This record gives sequence, structure tokens and C-alpha cells, in this order.
Amino acid sequence: MIKVAICDDDAAEAGRIENFVRTYGDFDISVYTNSRKLGWVIEDGADFDLYLLDVVMPNPDGIELARLIRKSDKTAAIIYLTSHNERALEAFHVHASQYLIKPVSYETLCRELDSVLTAVKSRNAKTFLIKTKDGTEAVPFHKIVCCELVNRTLCCITADGEKHRSVTLRTSFKESVSQLCTDSRFIYPHMSFVVNMDYVKSMQGNLLVMNTGADIPITRRAVSNIKEKYLEYFFGGEQE
Repeated sequence: MIKVAICDDDAAEAGRIENFVRTYGDFDISVYTNSRKLGWVIEDGADFDLYLLDVVMPNPDGIELARLIRKSDKTAAIIYLTSHNERALEAFHVHASQYLIKPVSYETLCRELDSVLTAVKSRNAKTFLIKTKDGTEAVPFHKIVCCELVNRTLCCITADGEKHRSVTLRTSFKESVSQLCTDSRFIYPHMSFVVNMDYVKSMQGNLLVMNTGADIPITRRAVSNIKEKYLEYFFGGEQE
């Protein structure tokens, strides 16, 4: 079930939006009238597929919440519902799906949900299957930061810091991660790593600097190709 978080320090408005969303469809909805509480929940590892956030709230405000969300989830949908349009540019920088001015009607919200939820369902459909000692685990593509070959096992690291360790591989690492490499987000910079570019902070020489703080090596012969893919993914291939 799709998980939705609604955050507005106006309890009446939060309740109104919740009723709209429940009328629209069947979702797992969590409502917060204190943005700090939602921030704590996110920092504790909870994640949602869709966030409906007010912009102007006590610390943290909606933009700051979105920055926190983006540290662990680059593709969750964010819709801003606000009485102010002055911060629309900031919303763009945190890749918000939409910026709606209050009062938002049910019809307007439905139109946006029609669009946003198509993308949400698409991203949730892709999962990477890992055979572990406890059984097969399905890890959503969008949560994967990187996979590493460790002592003939595959270690999949997700944005929440979890490590999913496979049993001993019976095929090569490259073959084991081939499913990921069919997705444009993933690159193969080194014979022992596959990386999700959504979590790359920068490329520095022969290293990919991840926003988790890790450095992923790039083999010398792959530097040119990885740089090209990196620029294409983030900047449409344009260089300064």
C-alpha cells in the first residue's frame, strides 16, 4: 500500500487534506501537525511514497523537511500546499512534484494525485531480489545506494543505512547486479561496485563521493565512461 505523510501545523487544514486523500483512494496515511515530529520519524528511518507538506511551519519548515527527506530518498513525491508562493524556487531545488496555493480544492488535488501517483507506482514496482541466509529479500531500486562485492557475497546498502547481505554468489558479481544495470540510475564504476547515481554527491577524479559519506572507486579505464554517464544523468551531458 502506498504510504502518505501529511504535515501542516494547522490541524484543521491537515484534517481537510487527509479527508481529500482518503476520498481519492486507499492509502496508509500518517498525519503530523508538528513538523519536528515528522523530521524525527524520517531520521529514525521511516519513509513515505508521497509527502503533502505545508511550507510555512515552525522549525523545520516544509523546505527544510524536504531537504531531510532527500538525504535518504531521492525520488519520493512531494506536493507543497501553501498560502505563499514566494518559495516556489526553493521547492524546485528539492525536486517537489507540485506547489499548490491554498485553499486547494478536492478537484485540484485529485488532478495532481493522478499525475504523481503514476510515478510513485512505477518506482515501487522495481525491486532487486537478494537471496540471503534468512530467505529472499526484495529491495526497492530507489532505496539502493550501492551494491558491493564482499568476500564472494553481495552487500546491498540502502539509504536508511541497512546492509542486505547475500549468500555466497554462484555467478559473477557483474551478472548478479545485471538487473540493476538495466536502469539508467545505476552505473558500474568498478568490478566490485554498482552505484545508484541518485546518491552520488560529486565525482572527484577516480572517486564517486556518495551523500552517505562513502567514497566509491572508479577503475582507470572506466573514468571517462562514468564521467559521461554522470554528466548525462544530472546535466543532460552538458559541461561548463
